Parts: sequence; C-alpha cells; structure tokens
Amino acid sequence: MVQRVISQVPDTAKREDRFEELVGQFGKWQMLIIGTVSLVKLSSGWVQMAILFLTPKLTFWCSNFANTSRIVENNTCYADCVKYEYDASPFDNTIVSEWDLVCDRSWLASFTQMILQLGILIGSILFGFLSDRYGRKITFLISITGVIVLGFGVPFSPNYTVFTVLRFFLGMATAGTMVVSFVIIMEAIGSKYRGVVGCLFQVPFIIGHITVPLFAYFFRSWDSYSLALAVPPIIYLGYFFLLSESARWLVSVGRLDEATRIVKKAALINNLPTAKIEDTIKKISQDISSSDAPKQNYSALFRRSLRLKTACTCIIWLITGVTFFGFNQYISQTSPDPFVSVAAAGAIQIPSNFIAIWLISALGRRNTTIVFCMFGGVCALALALVPNVFWITLTLGTLGVSAAAIVATTIYIHTTELYPTVVRNMAMGACSTSMRVGSMIAPFISNLSVTVWWLPTLIFGVAPICGGLICFLLPETKGKNLPDSLEDVSNG
Repeated sequence: MVQRVISQVPDTAKREDRFEELVGQFGKWQMLIIGTVSLVKLSSGWVQMAILFLTPKLTFWCSNFANTSRIVENNTCYADCVKYEYDASPFDNTIVSEWDLVCDRSWLASFTQMILQLGILIGSILFGFLSDRYGRKITFLISITGVIVLGFGVPFSPNYTVFTVLRFFLGMATAGTMVVSFVIIMEAIGSKYRGVVGCLFQVPFIIGHITVPLFAYFFRSWDSYSLALAVPPIIYLGYFFLLSESARWLVSVGRLDEATRIVKKAALINNLPTAKIEDTIKKISQDISSSDAPKQNYSALFRRSLRLKTACTCIIWLITGVTFFGFNQYISQTSPDPFVSVAAAGAIQIPSNFIAIWLISALGRRNTTIVFCMFGGVCALALALVPNVFWITLTLGTLGVSAAAIVATTIYIHTTELYPTVVRNMAMGACSTSMRVGSMIAPFISNLSVTVWWLPTLIFGVAPICGGLICFLLPETKGKNLPDSLEDVSNG
C-alpha cells in the first residue's frame, strides 16, 4: 500500500514546481507581495529593540532616608532609603525612573523584556498553528490589528504591571506578523529566487533596528517614545484591502476554486497564460490528497521523516536567539553612547544581508549557516582576550551581530524549504519559539559578567560553534522545490 502511494507522488527534486509553471518564479505579482507584506518587519524591529532606550543605564541616589540623614553615593542602594531620585540624561524619563526600577526592583527592568519575548514565543506557536489551520490571511490580519491597538496602549500604561502585560500581548501579535508574513512570501516565490528574497525580507527589520535610536533621540521620554513607535504601523490597515490568501495553502486544504481565482490573477499580472490553471491545480490537489498528509498539529513535526530536522533546526534557532540578542545587549552595555552603539549594531546587518544573498547562492543554505556560526563564535571568544577598549569591543560585537544576523536569515530560508506546505507554518512557529527562548536567556547570560566577567563571552562563543556542528546533520535545500506533502520530504 505504501509503495503504491509513493509511486503516485512525483519526486519533488526531479519535477518542475507546478505553481511556478502557473505564476512564474518571480514577476510583478511576487514583487507586489514582497513590497507590501515585508513592511510588517519594520514594527517587529521597533518592538524588540525598543527596550534598549526604555531601560538605559542611569544615575540614581537616595534623596530621603527614614528618620536620618547621611552623605550618599551615586548608584548605591540603602536599606532605609525612602525615595530615590534620578539623572536620566540624555533622556527625560525612562521606565526605570518612572517606576523606581532600581536596587531590589532592578530585576523588573529585564523582566519586562523577558515577558515581551515570552509573548513572542507563545505567539509564534499560536499564530503558526492558526495560520496552518485557518489560513495565512485571516491570521495575518488579526496579528496586525493587535500590533496597532496594543502599540497605542503601551504609552498610556498607568503602572509597571499594565505596561508589562500590554507588552506581552504586543509580543504575541508581533510574532504573528513575523511568522505568517515570511511564509506568505516564500510560498509565492520560485525556488530560484527564495534565497535572495529571504535575505531582502530581513532588511525592513534592520531598518527598524537602525531607526530605533532616531525615535529615542527625538523623543526622550518613555511614553512619547513609545507613542512615536506606535504611529507608523497604522499603514498596516491597508492589508485588509490588498492581501490575498496563499494559493498553496488553499490547494493544500482543498479550496480549489479560490486558489484558481488567485492563481489566474497572478498569472495575468505576470503576463502568463491561464488556460491550464484549473486542470493543473486539480492535479496538484490530487497529488497532495493521495499522499499520507500529516494532521494539522505539532506532532506531525516529529514524524520519522521530520523529527531529526525539527530537533536540529530548533536547537540552531535557539542558539541564534542567544547570540543575536546577547551581542546586542553586550554592545549597548559597553557603549558610552547608546544611540551610536545601537545604530551601529543595526547598520552592520545591511551589508551582512547583501553578503548573505551571494553566500546562500554560492555556498548553499547549510554551508552558510555553518561558516557564520563558527565566525560568530570566534568573535565572541575573542572578546574575552582583547583589551576592554570601546572601539575594539564594539567592532567585535558588531561582527558577532553581523554573523548572527546572517545565520538568522539563512536558517529562516533553510527551515522554510525543509518542511512541506501542510506543516510549514507550524514548523516556522516552533523554530521561532526556540529563538524566543534564546532571546529570553540572553539577558541573564549577559548579566553573568557581574560575577564572572569572561563567562558570557565564553557561552556566546561556544554556543554558535556547537550550532554550526549540528547543522551538518541537515540536508541542503538550495535549488529544490518547496515540498507539499510528507512524501515529498521523504523522497526529496
């Protein structure tokens, strides 16, 4: 029985992708999708990097003791202190000075970022599942609505608890836009161009990263800064009128009439023939239906043909989260000018992504990941050996960020190409979840420098090197068609 079913499914490595035959690998239709959908990455950069200017280091001192007076020192905690005052310059007010997040409450400053990343973690799982079950479009629209509404709620938070809760749900909504937007784009692009487009898709996030210091420079109070970051995403309301459902997803769930209409529209935009579209889509649906398609839950990711890939990709994503966010925090902590350091860490990623475009095509997905995991690890280990001079640490740190960014871009593409359509978004959600776990761990690793100064750089160095070694267990996907069924994965 198994042999008969497999014989009916063409080997995806040897056939032309029928969707590419219908809509082309890259044309005006694909450009429209990329140009519109990728804009959501701007806000994901703002949301995740905003904390660097919400909780910067500041000077504080005790201004009122209980029933006594004494000479005080800056940045010193006293058990009988009733009130602390702050010098937040170059800022007017931060959440640290607003809600007294110093001394025994200092952990709350890091905790609010951990909660944001926890929201992204949970959102990655939830929206990945919802997208595979109910469709890319509706899930995406729910996510962007959440980003807009919650973004405007954050600056009006009356206390720390409300602020942190709103940031948690903002993280969830942001995760939905990140996971679903990437899959929408990858399912529209031909295999020849996925590497280039996957790299370019990260550019809006980088622009968001670079422009965060610009917002912080002109808006020096935490609430006006948060409000300024919430305004631009209003343009996302246009998705309600512009976005179409993924034709691949529609075919995978048997909604052929809708898929046919979308594919015909795409073919017309790309000046391609439409005569054979309906018959071809029916054939694709029959191929998928005749295969043993996994049920739409996360257990499908651990079937025999996928379990090793799932374990390896999740570990690599976790390590990437640790190194990327850890390097960024390290740079911001060692810089006397946070505006310069954060902008530099973001700016280095732009040439890195264009370099990644060439590397992914020349070396392949797997080899690019391996090389830059190793390179990032070496940069981190070098930080423990060089003098503690700002420009030296900034250079090594930004190179480490650059390496982690290239790995993140490459593993995004690689993961998308490893999984079949029916579980692709769940796989992206699971892997993104792993990255969030890494980003939640990163601040705590960075803080280890208070007790053991060399330990964070050791961890940030060894972890990506291990990730590079693990990547040897994954197959190369360069130039291969996106699999639609489990048999495509098994036979590919």
